[in-house]
Amino acid sequence: MIDNIIDYILNLPVYFITSLGIILFLIILSIWVGSYVSKLDVRDKPNKFVTVIIQFIDFFNSYVKSYIGKHWKFVTPIALTLALYVAISNMSGIFGLEAPTKFTAITFSLSIISFFVVQITGFISQSWKHFLGIFQPIWILFPLNIVSEFTPILSMALRLFGNIVSGSVILLLVYKLTGWASVLVAPAFHVIFDIGFGLVQTLVLVLLTIIFASTKINEDDLGFEN
Repeated sequence: MIDNIIDYILNLPVYFITSLGIILFLIILSIWVGSYVSKLDVRDKPNKFVTVIIQFIDFFNSYVKSYIGKHWKFVTPIALTLALYVAISNMSGIFGLEAPTKFTAITFSLSIISFFVVQITGFISQSWKHFLGIFQPIWILFPLNIVSEFTPILSMALRLFGNIVSGSVILLLVYKLTGWASVLVAPAFHVIFDIGFGLVQTLVLVLLTIIFASTKINEDDLGFEN
């Protein structure tokens, strides 16, 4: 049995190993930043790297609050984790790694997480009334409303997958066509497709998650609390 487990681990897909590495990196970074900040005195000045992280988190919190209202504390950590994971995954090709978001197993997993964030946010805000929304505005639309709840899983997953794969194909063609000159030509394409498109797709996934979640919020909950 141990041999089977070892064999299974050794034969894991490369993109899955890359994904685990990204997750481990985010865990270590989060623990380090959290530990560093927790030890700061009010009069202490954090280093520039931590200052940038704190300012970014503050901006992200404020942005989610503007959409989600008082339930932002549930959505923000998950949305921020999604943003960091997807951004790093999309840009991992720069380092010669297999981008996890080139595979539907990863993109569908991310979109399913997004789906549950949206539904749980609605349940937290409206309790069981949230699920009665599928009968609105009239009960006969129930089948269409069910479909509309699940279609974002498909559309978000395929959008992310399609854009990252298309960028990878174009980069592969660049390397094939330019040969040794790819050393000079390829970096510009990496900037466009790995960084540019990667960040855009990250923004799209996270924004859609936040916006879909905001549609499930009770209007009374949008009255802000700190």
